[in-house]
Amino acid sequence: MRSLIKPISVVIALCSTMAVKADTVSELEQLVNKWLQIENQNTELNTHWLEQKSSMEQTLTLLNAEQQQLSELNQRRKKSTSELAQKREQLVTQQSELENDQQQLNDQLARISGQLLSLQVQLPPPLLSSWKNAGDLSDSKLSTTDRLQTALKMLTLLNDFQQRISIHEMAIKHPDGQEVWVKQLYLGAAQAWFVSEDLSYVGIGFPSDLGWQWEFDSSINAEQVALGIAVQQKKRAADWVTLPILSYVNKNQQGAK
Repeated sequence: MRSLIKPISVVIALCSTMAVKADTVSELEQLVNKWLQIENQNTELNTHWLEQKSSMEQTLTLLNAEQQQLSELNQRRKKSTSELAQKREQLVTQQSELENDQQQLNDQLARISGQLLSLQVQLPPPLLSSWKNAGDLSDSKLSTTDRLQTALKMLTLLNDFQQRISIHEMAIKHPDGQEVWVKQLYLGAAQAWFVSEDLSYVGIGFPSDLGWQWEFDSSINAEQVALGIAVQQKKRAADWVTLPILSYVNKNQQGAK
């Protein structure tokens, strides 16, 4: 009986040992599988990280480039803003200067216009007619440009008339009321002489505070006036002409050659 029990115990012991070894192998297999899974996951994580790292580096590079562009754009904007501020300040200064110049021009033009209007009544008739054709400085609706152009035209006409001896014809009123047609010899705009075709009427013209005046004066040599007109019109050869000059200040007649 005892001899039978021993083999059975050995078998049970072997079975127990085999069961333990089987469990250990199973645990090892499980550990190996887990290790492999962990390694696979780690590999996947590393691969994913490398991919993410490359993408992040590209994104970071783009962000740095964009930041650099924004920084340069901001610098240009600041510079542009500064330049615009300077230009704005320059324009404001120029505008102020232009307004001052415009005001000075208006003031000077107003004085000149007043002087020309005062002078206008004293002009000889031919020049007065030219001035009226040039424009009307008394018109308050004239723009600054039109007023300036009109004043310049008038001054040019006056200067041209002053620089030459001119001949004109017109009817003037005799003290007895009749109209007499005469030829006129103008020495600039300050002196003139007139004579009728038949030499029966002769006289002198001059500016005054009341306007241009014609004065019949039989003491003036009508032939000398007619000679001066003929010489000026090149109908006679050049010759000495003696004509009286009437002073605007004291109206004293003086002989002149």
